[in-house]
Amino acid sequence: MVAGFTMLLAKLAAIVGWFGKLAVALFVAGWDFMRDVACWPFEQCMQIVVTAVGAVDLSGVVGNLQSWGALPAEVLNILGLLGVPQAAGVIVAAIAIRLVLQLIPFTRLGS
Repeated sequence: MVAGFTMLLAKLAAIVGWFGKLAVALFVAGWDFMRDVACWPFEQCMQIVVTAVGAVDLSGVVGNLQSWGALPAEVLNILGLLGVPQAAGVIVAAIAIRLVLQLIPFTRLGS
């Protein structure tokens, strides 16, 4: 009789353990779903941004960069020592940041 009672308690413990694992698995799956629901719109917006950036025509900029290599080596060395490439990078980054900040609602474009 005691062995049957022990076996019954072991089965009940196994069933409760299975339901516990099921509850944990359901919680993890629900958490993953909620995280995906939150991340999906952001991912779609980033795909639109990537498509928009890929559609920008940069042929004029690339054409001007080719003339940079036509300068003599001495001139390029002096420009590099003066920090012209770094300064140009800072200026381009500042212009890009300014353009992005102007896209914030309630600010005027063109200011």
